[in-house]
This record gives sequence, structure tokens and C-alpha cells, in this order.
Amino acid sequence: MNVIKAQRDQLFEYGPFTIRRQRPGEPLGALAIVDQMTLKPGAVVPMRRHQDDEIFSYVWRGSVQYRREEGETLALNGKRALLVNAGSGVRHEESAPLIESEMLQAYIRPASGGGEGQVQSVYRAEGAALNQWTLLAGPQHSEAPLTLRQAVYIYDVRLDRGAQIEVPHLPGYASWVTVLEGIARTGDVRLQKGDAVSDSAALPAIHGERDALLVAFLVQQDAPAVLSGTLSGS
Repeated sequence: MNVIKAQRDQLFEYGPFTIRRQRPGEPLGALAIVDQMTLKPGAVVPMRRHQDDEIFSYVWRGSVQYRREEGETLALNGKRALLVNAGSGVRHEESAPLIESEMLQAYIRPASGGGEGQVQSVYRAEGAALNQWTLLAGPQHSEAPLTLRQAVYIYDVRLDRGAQIEVPHLPGYASWVTVLEGIARTGDVRLQKGDAVSDSAALPAIHGERDALLVAFLVQQDAPAVLSGTLSGS
């Protein structure tokens, strides 16, 4: 089991943004980057182009406005998550026009390059389920509401203090679990906001030391992946 503690050297600040960047590395090769960021009121990530990136956006505090060049807009918050399959190209921007917001963005390398760019979202009236993992994104033919162009599954859970939950696992998949808020414990490891834990095998059960919000990624270890993505290829 590999523990990735939230360290100061993972942070960089640019104007109204504070970003903690973690690179999971092998054997989670397709999961290139996991960013946890704070956007102050008025922050704008300006219109830019992505290609061959699978971008999963998850806002757990506040509200972020997502806009495509074509004019389509979506409000991202604790009830709505977003997946961009950039393919041959998508131009978009994000902003936090009203209140300070916190967002996770994961950049995943697709199995192959190109294809039509598309944007998908999932809305849940109650937000993250309590003490039960919810599948948010997965490969084609999975039961996930958001379709990734890679053998990756993404889940979330809101864990009560004192509750314990098993971590999703599939044979041949590596696991990465990150804490977005609260405090959790796995084995003898205490995980706080910004910390993550990973393993190429099944992870131990996670216990809520305080109320916590967790996101889990399962990544097929031998899945082919391209390195031509705007960010995921770096």
C-alpha cells in the first residue's frame, strides 16, 4: 500500500487559484494527474483547447460554471459531476463567479487518440450517497452514467464518522482513493484532506474517523494508453 500525504511541495498558486497536483504513476499509468483545487470568487480558467484528455471534474464545495466554446453552460456542484472526452479537440472554460469553490479534476489517458469531442454530466439530487459507493464513470459497456474512453472506474462516497466501508476492487485493476474532506483511516494509516492511498491489490477497508468525502479510481494496469493528451500526455 502506497500512502501519498498532502505536502506543501504539491501546491502551486496562481492568482485566485490554489492547486494541489498529484501524479499517481505506475501501476496507475492511465491516471496521469489528480488535481485538487480551490477557486476564489471571480476565478476564471480561460477558454483553452484540450485533445486526447479524459477530464473528470468533481466539485464538492461551492459552484463552478463550465462553458464550451459553442455556448453550452453547466453549473457544477455537489450534485453534478462532469466528464469531458476531449478526443480530437474541445475548447472550454471554467469559472467560480460567486463563491469560493473546491474541485477535483482528474486527467486520464484514453486508450486511443482522436474521435469526436464530447461533454457528459451526471446529476444526483442528493449528491454523494451516505456510506455506499456510487459508480460515476466507467468504460463503455459498464453501468456507469459517464462513459470513459479507458478502462477506469470512478466512485464517490460520503462516509459517516464511525462507519466502515470496503473499497471497490476488480482483478487486474490498481486502486487510488483520495480524501476530499474529513478524516478517514485505513489499517493504521490516518488520511486527512488531500491525502491519498493506492495499491495494485485490494485496499483495506476505510473507517470514518470524522465525517469524510472520498473519491476512488480503479485503473486497469495493462490497459493501452496514448501520450498525445494536452495534459494527460505530460
